[in-house]
Amino acid sequence: MDTNQDPFTFSCLCIEELESKARKIGTSNRGTVCAGNSVVIFTMFLLQEILEHLALNPITNLTSIIAVSGAIASLNSSIKIDP
Repeated sequence: MDTNQDPFTFSCLCIEELESKARKIGTSNRGTVCAGNSVVIFTMFLLQEILEHLALNPITNLTSIIAVSGAIASLNSSIKIDP
């Protein structure tokens, strides 16, 4: 990765694929739970993609890597499980 390149410019990011994955995993019997889970999981997948790009230069991006990892961990508690 070019060190002058913006780390948040993704030429290979496929939003539709991430959305599809999130929708499959977030499906539940209740509409609001399903919608909420889909949004949370989509966001987690998006943050995972950002984390992968930040990891290309871990020394420079250490603070950002820690912040993104923390955000993913926080989102984990937002997922609702149907009884």
